[in-house]
Amino acid sequence: MDALAIPEEKRGHPDSRRGWQARLSSSFAYASLVCSLSFWLVFALYYLQVGLSLRLPGWRWIDSLTSVEWVLFEAFALLLAMVATVLGVFFGAKLWRLALPVALLMFLLTYYVMVS
Repeated sequence: MDALAIPEEKRGHPDSRRGWQARLSSSFAYASLVCSLSFWLVFALYYLQVGLSLRLPGWRWIDSLTSVEWVLFEAFALLLAMVATVLGVFFGAKLWRLALPVALLMFLLTYYVMVS
């Protein structure tokens, strides 16, 4: 009768300690990706607004961001990716492998464009 029982690891109940830490790492990685890719979203919305002669609500606040603030925002995304990497290496999450290079490349691109 025991041969028909489903083992604990296959029941969908992962170790609770490992599970929440992997989810925490994935959460940091998702937040990093959102912060990193927001620069491209603002870029696209700007050209959509100019091309169609629209006035988007709340655009004045986004337009008021200085270049240093954009670099700090991308640095924050890089910090989130580093936290996701540390948690992901120790607890088995895999999304940090995408979030870290994207955050690093976006930080370097933003730094190059905004500061130089």
